[in-house]
Amino acid sequence: MSHIDCSGADVVVLKYMKTGISIVLATLLHLQTARSQSATFDITYAGFTPEAEAAFEYAADIWSTYLISDVPIKVNAKMVFLLPGQLGITFPNGEKNFSGAPYADVWYASCLANAITGVELNPGEADIDVFLNTSANWYFGTDGNPGPTQYDFVSTVLHELCHGLGFLSLGNVEDTTGSFGLIFAESFAPLVTSFTWPDLDTLPGAFDMWLLNNADVLLTTLDNPSAGLKTAFTSNAIYLESPMVLATNGESGRIYAPSTFTLGSSLSHWNEGTYPVGDPNEFMTPFAADGHANHIPGPLTLAVLDEIGWEITDGLPITNITAPAAPLMVFPNPATTGISLSGDAMQDAESIQIFSATGNRILISDATTTLSISQLPAGWYTVYVQTATAMYTCRFTILEH
Repeated sequence: MSHIDCSGADVVVLKYMKTGISIVLATLLHLQTARSQSATFDITYAGFTPEAEAAFEYAADIWSTYLISDVPIKVNAKMVFLLPGQLGITFPNGEKNFSGAPYADVWYASCLANAITGVELNPGEADIDVFLNTSANWYFGTDGNPGPTQYDFVSTVLHELCHGLGFLSLGNVEDTTGSFGLIFAESFAPLVTSFTWPDLDTLPGAFDMWLLNNADVLLTTLDNPSAGLKTAFTSNAIYLESPMVLATNGESGRIYAPSTFTLGSSLSHWNEGTYPVGDPNEFMTPFAADGHANHIPGPLTLAVLDEIGWEITDGLPITNITAPAAPLMVFPNPATTGISLSGDAMQDAESIQIFSATGNRILISDATTTLSISQLPAGWYTVYVQTATAMYTCRFTILEH
C-alpha cells in the first residue's frame, strides 16, 4: 500500500495566541458562550463536478454532526492542480483578542472564534480555503469503499476541514531558526487565499499552546524565534498534552515532527508511526493510504478540538457512517495481553507473523484467531497474515502491562 502526503501544506493562516499559562488553569479559563445548534457549512465551489460536490457536502455533514455553532462555517473549495504527492492544502482564516477569547494574543481559526462568540467576526470573508488536487485518483463515493489505487475524497475533505477548524500549528523553520507566527503568503505561491493574509506577528495558535518537547517543556515558553525552537520542531519528540487529551487518552498524543521540517505537515498532525493505518487516531496523521477510508475523526482529534474551544456533540461516534470491514483487523487495539484477528484474510490464513517496529520478527505461528502477546514489551507492532495468494498486514499497539 503506498502512502501519499494528505496535506502537503495543509496549513496555516490563522490568527492565534498563547501566554504560557499552566495546563490546569487553561481548562478553567475555557470561556464559552451558550451554543445550541449543530454547525452548518456555507460552501462555495470552483472546478468541482457534481459528484465531487456531493462528496464534499457529505464530509461537511459529518463535521456538522460533531460540532456545535450558531454561526455558519464559510468554506471556499477549489479543485486545482497541486504538486505530485499533495492531495489537499487548507488555509484557515483567523481571529485573535476577540471578546470572550480564552487567551489573549493567541490566534484562533475564525470559524472557532465565531462559534465561541456566537457572532460572525469576519463578515464577507471565508473561514476556510480548501484546495484539492484535481489530478489525484479520487474515489467520490460516500460508502468508504475506494478502489485499491484510489484516494477516498470524503476522508481527505474531512481531514482538510479539520485543519480549517484549528487543528494545526503556526510553527515554521527557516534555515537555522524555528518560530511561531512567522508564516507568510508567499510561501504558498501560486496559491492565494480568498481573504487577506493576517500578520501573525510571532504569535502562536491555540493548537500550539499544548505542544511539549520530550523534557515536558511547553514549546511556547521557548525563545521565539530561536535555534532552540528549530531543534524542538525537528526532534521527532513533540507531544500534545492537555487536560482533555489526558482524560481521553491517558497520556499525551505524539505529534509528527520529523528531522526535516515541512511547513504544513510538521507539527500539524499526529505521528504516523504511533497512530498507523487502522489505529482509532489515524485520522489526522500526515499520510493518506490509497484504498483506505476513514470517516470518523477519532478520540484524540476530538479531544484537541474540544480543548481549543469547540463544543463537541455528545453521543458520538456517528452511527450512520458505514465502511466495509478491513481484510485484516486486530482487536483490541491498543492491546495488553492478547489479541484477536478477524477479517477476510483469516478465512484462508496459512501462517501468522508479528514484527516489531524495528523490523525484527518476534513471533511466528500457525493460523489462529487469537494470540498471546503478554511476553512482548510495550510498543507498536505489525501482524502479517499469509494466505496462499496474498500477504495481509495490520499494525497494532501494545500498552504497558
